[in-house]
Amino acid sequence: MKRVAFTSESSSNCQLIYGEKLLERLPESLKILDSGARKALQIHPEDEYLMPGGEHIKSIDRVLEVYQVLRTSGRRAITVIGGGSLIDLVGYAASTHGEVDRLFLYPTTTVSQVMPPLSGFSINFEFVKNLLNSSGLPDRIYVDTELTYGTMFQIRRGEIFFPLLVAYSLDERLFKYILNHIVSGGEVTRELWGDIIYSASSAFVKSLGSSRMVVGCGVGDLIQSASRLRTEYSTALIYGAILELHIARTSGLIDGAGKEDLYEALRVLGKPDRSIKIDVSSLVDLVNQKGGVKIALPSRSGESSHWVTARDFETQVRDRPWMGFGSIL
Repeated sequence: MKRVAFTSESSSNCQLIYGEKLLERLPESLKILDSGARKALQIHPEDEYLMPGGEHIKSIDRVLEVYQVLRTSGRRAITVIGGGSLIDLVGYAASTHGEVDRLFLYPTTTVSQVMPPLSGFSINFEFVKNLLNSSGLPDRIYVDTELTYGTMFQIRRGEIFFPLLVAYSLDERLFKYILNHIVSGGEVTRELWGDIIYSASSAFVKSLGSSRMVVGCGVGDLIQSASRLRTEYSTALIYGAILELHIARTSGLIDGAGKEDLYEALRVLGKPDRSIKIDVSSLVDLVNQKGGVKIALPSRSGESSHWVTARDFETQVRDRPWMGFGSIL
């Protein structure tokens, strides 16, 4: 079992615990579970409350629902078992409720494991992604790699893309290591999967407080807002990364090799069910409202980010039809 300690600017502490079978000892608390995860995991903890997953759940109405559950349960500690959307929702409710003392998280998706919530929590408002934010830090995050290796996903190789993307953005050596394994077609054992999740998550934790960001997060959020939150976050993140790299390459911010390495991984791992048609007009309108967008650059780049004006963004996005992997890669 591995551990990473994180301390926020407010001196609050969070401990990240990595391992397998971590669900066997749940803390004494109110357990709020993703209903889909509960079915897949076949767990029935005491003091449980089921909620659906997905971006649509991150709303004010659902925050009030969590408040009500807390009032009736009489609990002052909460454990969340689910993906990033449920964690954001319950984390927001917990951090804005005066009687919650402790918050424990068990992320069940690859994205939420490699990018743990250590910068506060966000919910959506009027179909705008993460418009409302709260500060707050969980007490512990249990990263059970068994949940993303077998129990939930039966290890789709495509899930490797997300720790790869974090490594591409923050740790070039780790990126090369994961990329070489993907291209070689080697087996992803449980042990290797655990090492990949731990290494990518550790790189993400170390980056917090710096100017480095994960490539694709900024535009990925805008893609979700442009689709009125109908696009799954992991899919929006993939397309956000592709679009940000396209802009960085054509603007001379990275060389061709810097883009093609990540694209090569997508060619190997890409799934037909990840294909979407981006609403370019809505996406451009959102960027126009903001006056532009900040894109992240990979770790090999001298700069960590770059501001793209609304005019340049529209020119780059309308440069080609952004639908399906075939037209992008």
